Amino acid sequence: MVLGFLGTGAISEAMIRGLCGNAGYSEPILVSSRSQARSERLSRDYRQVKVITGNALLVEKSDWVIVAVLPDQVEATLGELTFRSDQKVISLAAGISLARLSEWVFPCTKVSRAIPMPPIEFGVGPVALCPQDQSIEALFGRIGTAVSVSDEGQFNLFGAASAVMADYFDRVATVSSWMESHATEPNTATRYTTSLFHALASLTLGQTPEVLQSMSAECITPGGLNEQFLTTCTDSGSHDTLKAGLDDILARLESNTGSTS
Repeated sequence: MVLGFLGTGAISEAMIRGLCGNAGYSEPILVSSRSQARSERLSRDYRQVKVITGNALLVEKSDWVIVAVLPDQVEATLGELTFRSDQKVISLAAGISLARLSEWVFPCTKVSRAIPMPPIEFGVGPVALCPQDQSIEALFGRIGTAVSVSDEGQFNLFGAASAVMADYFDRVATVSSWMESHATEPNTATRYTTSLFHALASLTLGQTPEVLQSMSAECITPGGLNEQFLTTCTDSGSHDTLKAGLDDILARLESNTGSTS
């Protein structure tokens, strides 16, 4: 099977490195030459990765096509290409519905959407998929935790939840910068903060909201520091802001795809 990547941005690179590195994937991978420096670097690092000049030739030579261009470029990119009925197309573009994708890649009918996250480079993190397809689940399961739904409305929820990524990194940076502002040596602040967030995140894996609420309560002692900080955040409305932000993202995705959860 030949995998072809239309677009070689950061997520494509993370996916390719995850497959060829940790997962030991050995099948041919074709990458477009648009992001030339990144594409050539990948081809140097992994012998099965080949740089192809021209999207038309890449699609022609691929069995599965990964659409990894920006959402506002998808229609124009796919519209000038010819697909086959025996191919599979997997779009990583946010907010582009299966119905629109199917129209642009006809006669190909095996069309899916995926939301891979940067940690897949290291074989960790979720990959949301829609619809359910065992072969696609198997591919992404090699580099992360594949979570599939058959309903595109539910898939939009995954898209909204994934939007917290930048905020998460920003919060880690904010705590580290705050420590530095109070005269902590920068490297020490970074080591402590990133280790703290990593350790806490590892404890949450697979836990239900009820268990997580219980874990939160166990961290609190009456009049203690955790209680004070949680109260400050709650009283300032930060939790409500988080939920409102997720609602806004979901509404945007539903508007783009015409699917509701």
